[in-house]
Amino acid sequence: EVRGASYQQFVRQHVDHPKTSAPNDRVYCNVLMQRRGLTQRRCKPINTFIHAPTGQLRAICVREGRPVGGNLYDSNRSFSVTTCRVLPGSRPPNCRYRAATGVTKVRVACVRRLPVHLEPTYLP
Repeated sequence: EVRGASYQQFVRQHVDHPKTSAPNDRVYCNVLMQRRGLTQRRCKPINTFIHAPTGQLRAICVREGRPVGGNLYDSNRSFSVTTCRVLPGSRPPNCRYRAATGVTKVRVACVRRLPVHLEPTYLP
């Protein structure tokens, strides 16, 4: 998934700012995973949305991040995130998710000073 991934794909899969409003976080995940095209061929098992401006995420690759090997960088600041995990037995087009929200640092892969991949974000 990392190979050929692009900045645009990173934004589509992982950036939602300001956070899309929904009655609750479970509905948020069900709606946004579908809207962002992450439930087409299969229900993507886990995906994190970061509720921050793209500029703050690009900055991780330049000055607001710490290199941790390869092209991976840990963010200096914490971000508000929602992590969606698929419920067992879900099948497209009816992918169902449970949600976890929190504030956490993130780890991204950078190519040409742009984030192109988000490492799985585990909320406590």
